[in-house]
Amino acid sequence: MKTNLWVIIIIVVIFLGFMMGYAVPPFMEVGFGKGGQASVEEMSDEELKQMYENLYKEESDE
Repeated sequence: MKTNLWVIIIIVVIFLGFMMGYAVPPFMEVGFGKGGQASVEEMSDEELKQMYENLYKEESDE
């Protein structure tokens, strides 16, 4: 009985650790867990269009 309990506890801890691994990084990337505000650079539609055109040019050159 004692061994079965430890096996269940280990499986639950592994599962929760796996799920936390998928949940935490996106929040850390946007500044959720850093204690500060994430800086977001706003770009106009023309700047975005130019950026994507440059990406397409770079991709076609390769």
